[in-house]
Amino acid sequence: MLLQVCLAAILAVTVSAVDVSKQQGQSHVFECDYPISADRYVITWMKDDEAVMNYLSGDESPAFSGDLVGRADVQFVSNRNLEIMNLRVSDEGEYYCSVNELGAGAQSGDGSRYQLVVFVPPTISLTGGPYEVEIGETMMATCRANSHPPSNFTWTLPNGDVSQGAVLEIANMTQAAIGRYMCFADNGYGTDYKFVDISMTGYAAPPMTTESVPSVGGSDVMHATGLPIMLLLIASLLLPVVIS
Repeated sequence: MLLQVCLAAILAVTVSAVDVSKQQGQSHVFECDYPISADRYVITWMKDDEAVMNYLSGDESPAFSGDLVGRADVQFVSNRNLEIMNLRVSDEGEYYCSVNELGAGAQSGDGSRYQLVVFVPPTISLTGGPYEVEIGETMMATCRANSHPPSNFTWTLPNGDVSQGAVLEIANMTQAAIGRYMCFADNGYGTDYKFVDISMTGYAAPPMTTESVPSVGGSDVMHATGLPIMLLLIASLLLPVVIS
């Protein structure tokens, strides 16, 4: 008897929890896999070492406590298993059942442990601006995401460069920085991305100056002065005839 109790205590400490990942709104059944041999027993479901449900065999229904009090989406299945429907982020934690048999030869012990993660895939929202900038201004955009666990953010710039972090800031905007930017969010359980277009206002091409006027040469000279040259050629041919 003493050996069995000690063995159960050792297993409860050394056996690692089974990882369970569920999206918010889904359901999960935690199975109490402890081998019950007695007719009378008490099952206590624990969450993070706090009792959230107690059941005495023969009773019509269990008594819920802690985070599970008053919830219509929680039920006791097959007189041993705990089912939580419509999971919430607040349901995260480590769950296990603790069994205490009653009567002669009674044994006690814990079932398998489950580490529950309730995740929410990212949904991005972009804040900041302005997104119409002028040359020399500072552009700032912030990428946020409704997600659990929190997301990591990556910005991809129009030239292909990558910037890490939720906040993107570009000082001294130039025409080369104008274009489409993409924010990408990843929290390990899902991804999302959104684009933001940065345009430029108040920008006009510089006025043409004498320095900027292209030089004229080659065939352009012939095109520009072709008529006077042709007249000179005709005059030179007719000049001998007139003199004679």
